[in-house]
Amino acid sequence: MSGIDLTSGEHEKARRMLQEDLIAWFTTVADDGTPHAVPVWFFWDDGKAWVFSQPDTVKVKHVKAGSRVVLHLNAGGEFGDDVVILTGSAEIDPRGAAAVLAGFREAYERKYAAAIADYGMPLEQIGETYSTAIAFTPEKLQAW
Repeated sequence: MSGIDLTSGEHEKARRMLQEDLIAWFTTVADDGTPHAVPVWFFWDDGKAWVFSQPDTVKVKHVKAGSRVVLHLNAGGEFGDDVVILTGSAEIDPRGAAAVLAGFREAYERKYAAAIADYGMPLEQIGETYSTAIAFTPEKLQAW
């Protein structure tokens, strides 16, 4: 990650939100410039945000075409003053979701335990259904 040091005190809020927030908006851009934003589950690991997707979605198509990506965490705080916006690139990991998920399965399962229960689909089935692993690498951080 060039230019982003999440260990500095200045970015503590961003680091915390990346580790704890459950939903982010994943925005890609079509060839004609039309933005496409969707809410996603994500997992922050080793300087990347991992998003798992069904293989035939618009976001996967855009990532494969080389779209730039914005990952926007939901604004929180009483007045919408907890904001983290990351801009960067994304690529499809050829290993697939199940293999990527194996590297941080327990932590992912802890983070999304309530959501997985509410969704009514065990993690193995989620990994099969959302089989495409997207690795988002941020290059720019805005946070306030």
